[in-house]
Amino acid sequence: MMVLVGAGERLDPGDPGANHGVASWSWLLLRWEALVAADTQGAGSQGALVAPEKAKLRRVLRRFDLILFTACAIVGLDSVAFAAQSGAQAITWLVISLVLFLIPYGMLVAELGSAFPVEGGPYEWVKMSFGRLVGSVTAVMYWLTNPIWIGGTLAATAIATLNDFVVRKPLGTAGEIIVGLAFTWVSVAFAIIAFRYGKWAPNIGTFVKIAVVGIFTILFTVFLTQHGRPAGGSTPAALRPSVNGFLKVIGVLVFLWVGFELSTGASGEMHNPRRDVPRMILGSGVIGALLYGLAIVGIILVIPKAGLSSVSGFTDAYKAVSSDLHSRPLDVVFGILIILTLIGSGAVWLEGADRVQAIAALDGAALSWMGRFASFGTPITVNLMSGVIGSAFVFFVFLITKGSLADFFSVMIVLAISSTALCYVFVFPALVVLRRKYPCAPRPYRVPGGMAGAWVAALITELFVVVTAVTLLWPGAINASFGESYSIKRSWGVSRVFFESVTLGVLGVMVLLGVVFWAVGGANRRRGLTGEAEFCPEEAASAGHPSV
Repeated sequence: MMVLVGAGERLDPGDPGANHGVASWSWLLLRWEALVAADTQGAGSQGALVAPEKAKLRRVLRRFDLILFTACAIVGLDSVAFAAQSGAQAITWLVISLVLFLIPYGMLVAELGSAFPVEGGPYEWVKMSFGRLVGSVTAVMYWLTNPIWIGGTLAATAIATLNDFVVRKPLGTAGEIIVGLAFTWVSVAFAIIAFRYGKWAPNIGTFVKIAVVGIFTILFTVFLTQHGRPAGGSTPAALRPSVNGFLKVIGVLVFLWVGFELSTGASGEMHNPRRDVPRMILGSGVIGALLYGLAIVGIILVIPKAGLSSVSGFTDAYKAVSSDLHSRPLDVVFGILIILTLIGSGAVWLEGADRVQAIAALDGAALSWMGRFASFGTPITVNLMSGVIGSAFVFFVFLITKGSLADFFSVMIVLAISSTALCYVFVFPALVVLRRKYPCAPRPYRVPGGMAGAWVAALITELFVVVTAVTLLWPGAINASFGESYSIKRSWGVSRVFFESVTLGVLGVMVLLGVVFWAVGGANRRRGLTGEAEFCPEEAASAGHPSV
């Protein structure tokens, strides 16, 4: 057997004179590629459960729906104040991350989503590139991040909004848990509704987010015109970026930007993904950039840095700028609008991510019953599991933080951001792998610059998610190498032991669960229950199918 080891050089592992160190590495590489190929290969025929479940899907998503769906996924008002805690330099890093992360990320997903428009998008791209095992872990993390986020940071923000705008006195721990559970299950209910109706939850959610940020922008503009900048506010000099500011804000900015690929989890329910996905990314990216820019700038201009709260910073900013128009009915209306934006965010991510996990199950990378779709085309089993998991986290974190909403939010936002970042570790390099593996696949959109451009887009986006994961899972690790001081108690309000026990413990369970799902799914594939036929993009395009 001859192995290529360098330009113009071949190595025969059977040759006694060969370099045995290189031969060993070459053998391991070949063995790994063989294992991935075996784990990637589609079934000779589809599993018995696949066709009946996929037959329930209906093409209901048009370009207009996709732009609003994706904009709703990207824009999350629960975390903008968390980004603004870094002060004025958060604006600087927002612009830098838009150029260095959002644009390459958008181009990357535009190519993958239009060239490989298959239901279950992110799972399928990773499976086709690295095998079902890696795909299973990716799908589990992509899915579980969302009920944890909904039962965690979104629920905490909804509770803080109720306390600030609607109720006359704080709800108390029991009341907050009840509200958290109700919020979780309302989000799940919207995700369960048939997609031709359920798509309107995120569609309307986007319009509500535009309205909320628009009202806030008008109010802070009028406030600054009449009252000027408040004492202790940020100055133009504070726009200057710093290493410490970058390390503090990079994670939440990545978290704010991601979501372009979410709708590709429902590629089989799009009318024409090959045409619409690139346009969807452009439209939703512009909406997201404008809304985030206005919200973060407004918060920084009207709230002194010392007064920002990661839980209620956006609502505090609203109350500050609405002082001239302050009234309880206006407060209640604005509070309800904010809660509706949070429900829209939760519902849209469940609609996309639950489909990714259900398709992984049908492909034999999870328990087969998780791939069950309702007769109206929603992954009902995974939807309900999301509700149970989100509810468990409402109880779990509230109880271990002894009812402290601030500590609850701190732990959950870190867990949500770090697990979200790790979801993309294998999604981004899939661009390069699939370019090499399917060079002749029709690509309605292609990342410019040839293979070099694909490598640049994959590497720079990968760097962002790796730095995000490191800064959040091991707080202070990078700061120390730059001589920056760091206190986890001051930054997050909890001890390092508590912080890392929760974050690393939950992430470890996610990875283990992905491995277990893959192992169980393998048995179902061998029994002929699950497993999709191998996807061939060239044949799909030549047959005139917009998606598979």
